[in-house]
Amino acid sequence: MDHRTPPPQEIIRLKRDAHALSVQELAAFFGGFMRGEVADYQMGAMLMAIAIRGMTPAETSALTGLMRDSGQVLSWPYPPHLVVDKHSTGGIGDKTSLILLPLVLLAGLKVPMMAGRGLGHTGGTLDKLEAVGWRVFFDADEARAQMASLGGIIMGQTTKVAPLDRRLYAMRDVTATVESIPLIVGSILSKKLASGIGGLVMDVKYGSGAFMPKVDDARALAQQLRRVGQECGLAVRCVLSDMGSPLGTHAGHALEIYETIQVLQNAGPADTRELSLTLASEMVLLAQPKRHLGEIRGQLEGYLRDGSAWQMFLRIAEAQGGDLRLLEQPHTLLRAPVQRPVLLPGASSVAAIDARQLGIAILELGGGRRLVADKIDPWVGLSGLKRVGATLAPGEPVAIIHAQTQAQAEVAARIVAAAFTGSESASVSPPLILEML
Repeated sequence: MDHRTPPPQEIIRLKRDAHALSVQELAAFFGGFMRGEVADYQMGAMLMAIAIRGMTPAETSALTGLMRDSGQVLSWPYPPHLVVDKHSTGGIGDKTSLILLPLVLLAGLKVPMMAGRGLGHTGGTLDKLEAVGWRVFFDADEARAQMASLGGIIMGQTTKVAPLDRRLYAMRDVTATVESIPLIVGSILSKKLASGIGGLVMDVKYGSGAFMPKVDDARALAQQLRRVGQECGLAVRCVLSDMGSPLGTHAGHALEIYETIQVLQNAGPADTRELSLTLASEMVLLAQPKRHLGEIRGQLEGYLRDGSAWQMFLRIAEAQGGDLRLLEQPHTLLRAPVQRPVLLPGASSVAAIDARQLGIAILELGGGRRLVADKIDPWVGLSGLKRVGATLAPGEPVAIIHAQTQAQAEVAARIVAAAFTGSESASVSPPLILEML
């Protein structure tokens, strides 16, 4: 480490005591981590200090740049405004990336989608794809080849792309520092900037199942994402959406692929369809700003009706090694041997949901990670999920547990039952999409 900068423990102390770190101090600490001069336990302490004390806008921008420049930055032979991506801050049952990708490719966009694994109580896009055999890691030449043939790809971070973010991402999951706004901003934007995009649509979640439960915190995150993105030359559009309920009716890796197939075949839950179309429309508008939003929306709905979105999805799946037999026979995705309904006796509607606890239930079933190296069971999860405001017929479940054993199902059922609050009278359904920024 440079002799003119403090040693790691002193830089940790500065942040612990709420001082703003200079670009040089940030570069020394995070660069030292990549060189092996800062230990994992010291980085864990720094992440916790940042989570508690926060970062100034200048610190956040500097950290984002360090993460982006820690490895390879991809480039594409297309006009930058046509290269657009989408990212969600995560939640329960969020499978919109898989639905909107074929839609926007058909509309002429170029999408090098760099996705992640599960984080905390939420599922990850890469884990969902691997449940049906997709290959998700590519070198730069392979990615360019698929972009040239199909216009889009869903890929994970390799060791060469934003490697600092990749290491921090895994550490945040197991050090209770996932919710820090500066760390979220740096992680999201460094990956996206390294993937060579010119525009980004952000789905920023709020509510009990989001990393930002409060609307004001979610709005603050959206504002920081826009500001830092614009400073880095990236056009950013943010959608604030509700995660006080799970998105759609299925949560869990293979189960979410099942619902994805439903929507791409012009069926599926209304909320998943609506949010996917909204985000896809905003992506197209970023790339084609002279068009009218309603006309874009109509075009994308047409791709669902005429089957072209489903066919494009299959083309992407085949290119990435996906198991087409599973996708074309989606009932085979519902293979967990135990299915147990969860009831709310006496309730005629759903008044509230602690959606985070639904993610915890999936974790208990083996569908998530407690430690970085944990293996995921892709077949477990929840189906038949209800949203806040849903009416319930007598004996109608609020969820169905998909488990490997009865014992696992019983544990998960207790967690799920406690997550739902019923009412004997009608309940109000909050809006799915609150606002655009």
